[in-house]
Order: sequence, then C-alpha cells, then structure tokens
Amino acid sequence: MKPSWKKQCRALILAFGLWQLSSTLPNVYGAEVNAVRVRVNIWVGCVGGLVANGGLDTTPDSIYAKKGLKVSFKIIDDWTDGAAALATDNVDVMLTTTDVWAKDYAQFKARGFGAHAFLLVDWSRGADGIITAQDINSLKDLVGKKIAFAPYTPSHFLLYTGLKESGLSAQQRSGIFSQGIHTKDGIEPATLFAQQKVDAAVAWDPDMSDAVAKRPGSKKIYDTRTADRLIADILVVSDRFAARNPQTVTKFAEGWLEGVNFIKEQPGRAYTLIGNIKDFNIPTDLARTMLGGVKLADRSELKAFFGAPGGASDYARIFKTAQDMYREEGVLKGAASDPEASVDRKLVTSIAE
Repeated sequence: MKPSWKKQCRALILAFGLWQLSSTLPNVYGAEVNAVRVRVNIWVGCVGGLVANGGLDTTPDSIYAKKGLKVSFKIIDDWTDGAAALATDNVDVMLTTTDVWAKDYAQFKARGFGAHAFLLVDWSRGADGIITAQDINSLKDLVGKKIAFAPYTPSHFLLYTGLKESGLSAQQRSGIFSQGIHTKDGIEPATLFAQQKVDAAVAWDPDMSDAVAKRPGSKKIYDTRTADRLIADILVVSDRFAARNPQTVTKFAEGWLEGVNFIKEQPGRAYTLIGNIKDFNIPTDLARTMLGGVKLADRSELKAFFGAPGGASDYARIFKTAQDMYREEGVLKGAASDPEASVDRKLVTSIAE
C-alpha cells in the first residue's frame, strides 16, 4: 500500500538531471512562441484556464485562440510527476498549491532549477476535507484510527493544520501520522474510504463527495471552509520559459482571468463547457456543485494574495507554515527559503495592473 518514497526521489533526481542536460542545448525556440503546456490535476479550481481554452486543447473562437495562443493542458494527478514534468521541460507551467510549492521550490533551488509563482488560481472553500466513518465525530477521535492521505500534497497540509489546532498532544498527532495509510495521489484515499478499508481519509472533490455518498453514515468533519485561507492553488512557470516568452506568459495569465470572468457572467454556458471536456471527468451538474467549494481568483485577489514585496501576505504566511511542516517531517533541511524569492514579482505586478 505504501509507495517507495526513495524510488520517487530517485525518479525526481533523474528528472532534474535530464533538465540540466536539456538546458545546455542551443535555443531552438528562436522568436517568442505562442504555445503553452500546462500541468493540471483533476481539480475544479483550474476551470478558469479550461474555459478560456475551450477544453484541454485550444478550440477555435476560444479566449486563448483569440489571443493567438495554443494552450495544452496535461492531466498529471501525481504531484511528484507534475514537478518532474516542469523540471524536465515537459510542461512550461504547473498548477500546484502554495503549501506544496514551498517544498518544490526549495528542492528545485537545491538542484539549480529555476521556477517562480505568478498567479493565484483559487481558494479552496470546502472542496478539500477530512471524511470519517460514522463513529468519528471530531479530529480528536482520529487517535488510534487509520486515516488515508497522500503525503506531500494539500491533503497532508490540511491534516497537519487541523491536528495542530485540535488540542491533541504532539505524541498523539505523531501517532495518527505514523498509523496513516500513505497513497501516491489524492484520489486513492477516497477510494479506500468508500471501500471501508480505512476509518478516515483526506481528499478533495469530486472524489471526496463521491466517497461520502458511497459509504452510509460517513461525513465530513473538517474542511477548507473551517480552515479558511489555507489551501490556495497557484500557477508556477519555469524561469527558462518565462525569460524566452514574457508576452506569452502575460497573455496566458490574462486569458485565464478572462475565463474566470466568463464563468461569473455566464455560469450556465461555463458549466456545460466544463462537462463536455473529455477526460476531465467533471459532468455539468457536478461542475455546478463543485464550484461552490472554491473561490476563483480575480485580478484584485491576485494582488492582495501576494501583497507588497517582502510584506505580510497570505502567500508568505502559507509558504512559511508549509516549510515548517516539511522541515518537521525531515523533507527539507538547511536554511528556510524566503517566500519573496519564490515569486516572479514582475509578472505578478504586470498582471495585477
């Protein structure tokens, strides 16, 4: 059940090696390109970009097509594989969360790979949560129980935060984590829970709601409505791509925000479009329901999220808290990274304005 984390680490290190080799090759792009490859996972928060694109690949008359862009969304549900795809130049932009980015940024930096955050995508507002069997009514009741979650993902961060606030002792919290069932992605915990193989699970929609519906008496006891302003999805771009294609990245971000506006102004059409996206597995009715669990970000929220350079902000707060967690876990060592250094401030400013 538990994957080999050493194997995953070796795969990621190999990926960095391949990227470093490719980065020494001549510039084959020449002039600025109009194509952007984007890593996403099946998550309703990324629909601003999908709506702007008309699907996983750019469709005629879509927002991106009118901007002269060709955008390709690649579904990579495994978070380690997603980071490796960015590092090996298999994607140019990566959807991630601020908490996971705190880990990836430090690991990228240690291996000489450059990438920076530049866009707030959404806030999770109930779409991430902890689901439990009928006899578990609070986080304290998780002591001695088996809970499934994907390590080093937003689920890990949500569980860590919830347990810290629960009043449980450090020893009790450690026991819950040590008895946890570790999965490779965020989908499997919900599956294990629905099959009644674990007592609880940390998951996100659509899998979370589906699992609760399949297991009689089960419920959600903690989520990102309670833990507000905790899970923030962001976009990260590789320095190599951003340096060669600054206007393309700006147009891509602007198109994404226009997609968000389209959803707000014409929700019915947006739900239908989302439901028709092959391989995204979010039907129209489910898209309508799921969007109630996220807060899609607009231009003003982008500016507020990243704040002023070096100042207090939601981004810096989450980044630092997540780094503390990863340092406690022994995943990160050495000096902590400066949150400001992980942001492409020039891109953020130009997009926000």
